[in-house]
Amino acid sequence: MRRPAAALLTLVLTAAVSTAMLAAAPRLTPTPEERAIQALEQRYGLEDPADTELRLYLENLLHGDVGWTIQP
Repeated sequence: MRRPAAALLTLVLTAAVSTAMLAAAPRLTPTPEERAIQALEQRYGLEDPADTELRLYLENLLHGDVGWTIQP
């Protein structure tokens, strides 16, 4: 009875550790696409909460900043 219980415990622990490692793996090494998305989100302030984005937009609007200017 001891060996089957030990084998079952080993199987359960191995499955738990493997699942945790596989779930953490993508967070450890982001792909180039994920890095590009993160850089764009940081550049445009998209990681900020919506209320912060709205406040910054309204402040910029009050100062006359209405966005990017495209010059021919």
